[in-house]
Amino acid sequence: MTKPRIVDTANPTFSIIIPTYNRPEILSSCLESLTKLEYPPDLFEVIVVDDGSPVSPASVVELFAKRIRIKLICRENGGPAAARNSGITAAKGKYLA
Repeated sequence: MTKPRIVDTANPTFSIIIPTYNRPEILSSCLESLTKLEYPPDLFEVIVVDDGSPVSPASVVELFAKRIRIKLICRENGGPAAARNSGITAAKGKYLA
């Protein structure tokens, strides 16, 4: 007998962390791809970490807010590793991608 699947939407299974710096077109393409995942959108979150871009990617992130669970974190430029670490700190998922 199979147990019913209990979904805890407050705690997603995956946190997808995307560090970015001054590349709105590539970020938009990446986020568009994530909207097409064949995986329940309530089981993953996307954390975009802006690493001090001259122009905030907030307008790009906002375009996807109704389609996927997404959060924007802005920080001073420190490189991709530091940006990923900021995303990890904010992640609620059981697994990181």
